[in-house]
Amino acid sequence: MVDQEKGPGRVLGAEDGESFWQPAPHRGYMTIKVGPGVEGDADLGFAFGIQVMPPGCQVAEHGHARNTEILFVYEGTGYAEIDGVREAIGPGSTIVLGKFVGHSVVNDGDTDMKFAWFFTPPGLDDVVRAMGVPREPGQDVPTEFAPPDNIREIAMAAGFAAPEQIAAARPTR
Repeated sequence: MVDQEKGPGRVLGAEDGESFWQPAPHRGYMTIKVGPGVEGDADLGFAFGIQVMPPGCQVAEHGHARNTEILFVYEGTGYAEIDGVREAIGPGSTIVLGKFVGHSVVNDGDTDMKFAWFFTPPGLDDVVRAMGVPREPGQDVPTEFAPPDNIREIAMAAGFAAPEQIAAARPTR
């Protein structure tokens, strides 16, 4: 018999996971469903979760130096700006973001935008925890708050790219 280590296997409900309200300009919440820090997931090479963003809010432009990210929109409408090019997004849109790709997501619709995110290697989960305020299902949205003063250090430790790295990698048109 081969010596094997069994991995995780479970079903998660809609509100299962570690959830955090996010600061302006996002103002919604993110829930870490799977990844390091989640019981039984320590050895996984990725993190996965969901993001809910109210109308008029956005994920500010950023990029990743060592990570690949995939977003899958399942509710709401808006646009993604990828290396300076704007693309409309809505239910069923998939956004693939490799290393050093500058990107932002904007909800310009009338309802919450909801999307799932997959991040490998993990790191986004660390940023979500460090920036956020713990959230309980059904809880009222807290008063707007700013990101922590050391957000750049938090992001860089998690594998995000410096703005000048993103700019240097941007294709010329």
